[in-house]
Amino acid sequence: MADTNQTTNWRQELKQVGKQYFEIQEMIRMGFLKMPPEELELLKQKYTELNKVNAQLRKLSKELEGFQDITPLIKEIRKNRIERVRAARAIKKAEKAQKEKARKAEIAQRKKDTPYYLGEGVSAGLKFEGTEEAKLQEAGLPIVHNVKDLAEQMNMPQSDILWLSYHRKAASIDHYSRFQIPKRKGGFRTIASPKPKMRVAQQWILDNVLSKVPTHEAAMAFQAGKSIADNANLHLNAEILIRIDLKDFFPSIKFGRVKGLFKSFGYNEGIATVLGLICTDALRLSAKLENKQYFVALGDRYLPQGACTSPTITNLICRKMDNRLSKLSDTLSWKYTRYADDMVFSTPQKEAELKHVLGLSKKIIGEENFEIHPDKTMVMRGHQRQTVTGVVVNNDEIRISRRDIRNFRAFLHQYEQNGAEAMTKKLGKDATAYGRGYLAFVHMINPGQAAKFVEKYGWLKK
Repeated sequence: MADTNQTTNWRQELKQVGKQYFEIQEMIRMGFLKMPPEELELLKQKYTELNKVNAQLRKLSKELEGFQDITPLIKEIRKNRIERVRAARAIKKAEKAQKEKARKAEIAQRKKDTPYYLGEGVSAGLKFEGTEEAKLQEAGLPIVHNVKDLAEQMNMPQSDILWLSYHRKAASIDHYSRFQIPKRKGGFRTIASPKPKMRVAQQWILDNVLSKVPTHEAAMAFQAGKSIADNANLHLNAEILIRIDLKDFFPSIKFGRVKGLFKSFGYNEGIATVLGLICTDALRLSAKLENKQYFVALGDRYLPQGACTSPTITNLICRKMDNRLSKLSDTLSWKYTRYADDMVFSTPQKEAELKHVLGLSKKIIGEENFEIHPDKTMVMRGHQRQTVTGVVVNNDEIRISRRDIRNFRAFLHQYEQNGAEAMTKKLGKDATAYGRGYLAFVHMINPGQAAKFVEKYGWLKK
């Protein structure tokens, strides 16, 4: 009976504390292991708790055996999550690329609308702010804030405007056809004739901006309703006539002054820069490098002689000088006119003080940043032949000098004898065009004399 009870207790204890603790207890009993009673009791408690936990785990495992294996489901969920993350990343990447594309497009458009660089030495102050709309509106000028507005007004692509206005030290394309023509008194004059796109842009500026701004009444050249004859008529029968020529008239008007002119109309500095660049260019030398043609800028940009905008710009830039010289002349009882770079002062007074008018006029001209040609200042008294822009003004009416008429007759005779081709070669320019052009000049001064030339030389009539 006792053996049965011991077996039952042994089994109950094994069930309670587990196999591992029971083995430790047996090793202590047989002397293989020593442990203080209090530590053994603590170990028993821990193994008892562990045994209970293991029992619960076994129970749970048995309960889970009836359920389906969810491992494939977990794998599928993980796979879907990875695909969602990848898709989200791809969408985010595409959105970022789209934003970057839009940002670059915006920057590119902004560069077209408000460029911050148009070449070395001309890009300072490219700010498209501060347009004086009221001033422009009052003057009847087109209101333009940026290159986009200018392109719409000109009906020209923005890219063309930027191409025409960009300053290159060495360009592969020249916007002008350059050639030389002989001057009347020797030497050659360089003409820069704008090519089609540049001509269109300059013509728009002339028609819509420059021609709407009034010039001073003393400016006689390049003005509608005014001619060489009108200029000469103002100086008839003068006792003293002074002629002053300005040196390098067109080349002396640099880009900065032209830009300043457009700014004075009310345009912001950016638009004034663009318009100023279109109306100016540097003298260029054609050169080849590695079989490529380049047009190299020599010096600063200035008004090209041959551009339709240049004459009007000179008149507008000279407004202040013309005004000052006119007031000086009125004060001293003189008359003053200017035909391009040819300035004329005349007075009916025999005893007028020359030094006073010459000294003050030279001072004013210098202050207005122009230079007098040292060899072309002439003082002509009443008893001498007085000429204004090629016209004699000593009498009550203007006339062409006998010498000039004689030279024209000689030209016509040689043309008849030698032919147009030989005369063109001799003159260095189209002889027929020259003959007809001079005839127009004669007609302006003396229509009857011109009619006689046409009657004798029929080819003069177009």
